Amino acid sequence: MEIVLKLLDWSLRQNWALGGPIVCFIVLMCIPALRNTADNPSDRAYWRDLLRHNRPAERYRSVMRRGLDWLDSRLSAHEAPQGPAQRAWSFGLLNATMALALAYPIVAITIQWLWGSAIDFGGQEVIAVSPSQARIFTAVWLGSSLFFYLFAGASKSRWRWPLFILATGILLLGPIYADRFAVPGNVAVASTVASVGAGAFAGAVAFAGAVEGAVAVVVAFGVASASADTFTFKGAVVGTVAGAVACVVVVAEELSSRPMAWRLLYCGALVALLIVAVKMPDDFGAGQRNQAVFFMLTMGLLPLVNAVFDFASVGLTRYLLRLGLEQKRAAWRAVLDGLGGIAIFFALGCTLIAFVTFVVPADGVPLVDLTQLFADMRRAPGDYIWLMVTLFSTLIPTLLHLSVAVLTLGLQYPAGVRNFVADLLERGEQSGQAALLSGICICAMITIALWCPIWIFTFVVTHDHGAIVNAVLWGFEAFAWAIGGI
Repeated sequence: MEIVLKLLDWSLRQNWALGGPIVCFIVLMCIPALRNTADNPSDRAYWRDLLRHNRPAERYRSVMRRGLDWLDSRLSAHEAPQGPAQRAWSFGLLNATMALALAYPIVAITIQWLWGSAIDFGGQEVIAVSPSQARIFTAVWLGSSLFFYLFAGASKSRWRWPLFILATGILLLGPIYADRFAVPGNVAVASTVASVGAGAFAGAVAFAGAVEGAVAVVVAFGVASASADTFTFKGAVVGTVAGAVACVVVVAEELSSRPMAWRLLYCGALVALLIVAVKMPDDFGAGQRNQAVFFMLTMGLLPLVNAVFDFASVGLTRYLLRLGLEQKRAAWRAVLDGLGGIAIFFALGCTLIAFVTFVVPADGVPLVDLTQLFADMRRAPGDYIWLMVTLFSTLIPTLLHLSVAVLTLGLQYPAGVRNFVADLLERGEQSGQAALLSGICICAMITIALWCPIWIFTFVVTHDHGAIVNAVLWGFEAFAWAIGGI
């Protein structure tokens, strides 16, 4: 454990392009199904055949079909008898994207802070840089809690609920010791909220999306009427109403034959409540406007809007992949997937710009000065990595598709490496050293596959002094000018 902590400390001190893959590799090695592949006969046979197969197209279809079938079993059980479109854009998918949308901005902010960067917004520092011991404590605390939450969600054994209780205990004990390690209070609170979202998603998926939507609205009312740290009486009342509405929606979804209609209606009601939260206070933020806007965006507006567009993006990827596998035209479907992801990304950005342009507080001052925001993103783009990551979440399904393609094609050559790992798997049944080494090799291959698209994407974005980022900003700026936002 001490070696792992030292390696984690060293990784956090490095450039993200080097430290990120190391942290990813450590996380993968903590997953028993990957670390102990040689100990499970079915997993051992699957990976051995995958490595020895010499036809990358068939390997790609085999891996992708297995992944899509797993997603369908988790997210589209009720839509299984229906067509590919209904299975792709299922109620379970909408529920999952609503539950995860709140975690996206908080996780992005936390990761940027863990890497030693301050969080700035509107020209002011919202979260200051903290010493390394605070960042290491937060990484271990949240990482262990999320690991047990996700492991409990994936497990079907009798250990599921003990693991869920253990993860919750770690999560609740963290803030008690956070002050001793100089962890900022807003980081601890926001990270706890994100972990609660992951726990709700892992423990009760059917209720998680409705809960996350209610949390977003409660936070919006709280920060609009008071400060970023204090919920007023109005916020408490709205919280009670939002929680009651969430319960009614969940019951209606269970009894109705069209749960998707109820959930979309619920999303519309949440957006309406968010607009009321912005327009109702006479003094938005009560003297702490910048922090109030920051929390309104990260825990209110972004989660609600992101959930719908992520639903569209993930559903599109699932639909096109399934058609590509059935019609054996995977390459053309992959191109359409990329183009569709880019279109959804621009639609998300334009929707957010339209919201802050037309939904203005009672004092007449817009929530965000778009002119200053665009200028700050050009001047210091590193300060807004968290915002870019949140917006680019709509491209995550496309990047994951590319990662799987890189993994399947990367396993094709050189043949000597594939045969070496396959031989380790075969010997792993009798040799513990060979079993461990095979797990290390498999985790390393998965890490490279996951990070290759990120490295390529980063190179494309930062090439020629960020020409593509500037072009994207110019497009959004032109849209804001066209609707009168700047």
